[in-house]
Amino acid sequence: MMSRITLALFAVLMLSACADSLAPPVAVQALATDKKKELRISDVSAEASPGVPIAPFEMDRIVQRIKIEIGSQAPNALVNSPAAEGTQPVRMRVVFTQYDRGNSFARFMLAGLGQIHIDADVLLMDGINGEVVGRYKVSKDFSFGGVYGGSTKIEDVEVGFAKSVAAVVSGKTS
Repeated sequence: MMSRITLALFAVLMLSACADSLAPPVAVQALATDKKKELRISDVSAEASPGVPIAPFEMDRIVQRIKIEIGSQAPNALVNSPAAEGTQPVRMRVVFTQYDRGNSFARFMLAGLGQIHIDADVLLMDGINGEVVGRYKVSKDFSFGGVYGGSTKIEDVEVGFAKSVAAVVSGKTS
């Protein structure tokens, strides 16, 4: 009986601690409902807040993952030109406020140590005048221990982060 409970608890922890799972974005300035229906993203860019240790190639990799996830979750949201027919284009800017690779050895030794963190402000800006029309906070972390924790890399967590950013556009939270 005790081993079943232990096994069930372990399964729940494994599923809830997945590096690539979606973490719902938090609206700071929610996009107006009428704009969300016809939302078309003409550009996705990224930058780092001062002091955040993230390389340009890492930001480029995350931007590409975000575009893939937006395409998957909201296939019509990405447009190729800033002036798509019948829509008002919006530019997405991801501003990283934390990018911490953590420590795989510490995660291996004990859950909760050596956590991976990726935090960002996601700004949706009017494509014509640059005015911010939506602002969201997206945060993804990973702290599971053992072999799973020790073998998880920040690139694995970036997948979940990209899903969370795409949820800003698609409205999907699970």
